[in-house]
Amino acid sequence: MGLPNIYTLSDGSTTTVAEVSERTGLSKVGAYRRLKYTKDIDVVFQKSGTIRPSKYNSYEWDAEPTKIVSGIPINPEYLDGVVVGDDMFDRYGRLMRYGERVALTRYRNKMRKKWRDSSKDIINRKRS
Repeated sequence: MGLPNIYTLSDGSTTTVAEVSERTGLSKVGAYRRLKYTKDIDVVFQKSGTIRPSKYNSYEWDAEPTKIVSGIPINPEYLDGVVVGDDMFDRYGRLMRYGERVALTRYRNKMRKKWRDSSKDIINRKRS
């Protein structure tokens, strides 16, 4: 077994994945990823669950208009988010990143709520 990697933090101190895992409550994989992405000592040693991934929350889904040729929709919006196995693809067959999948789900929930609020035929409005 090899020696553990030693990481130098922003204040000049050193740490290992095991130490970060023990002090924060993260798994070893989580501690490794935190050390991989930042060397800021205040962020590295924050408790598990206190850092929110803001890059996923800030991504907004941009709904492209559907092209219609002779009355036939070409690559319609409902083809975004097609799941094949464990992967999700957009309407052009490109693999969607995690942030895009989250934004698409949030966009569809918002559109569904807007539709339910605007329709007079919805019987049970409290159920979303």
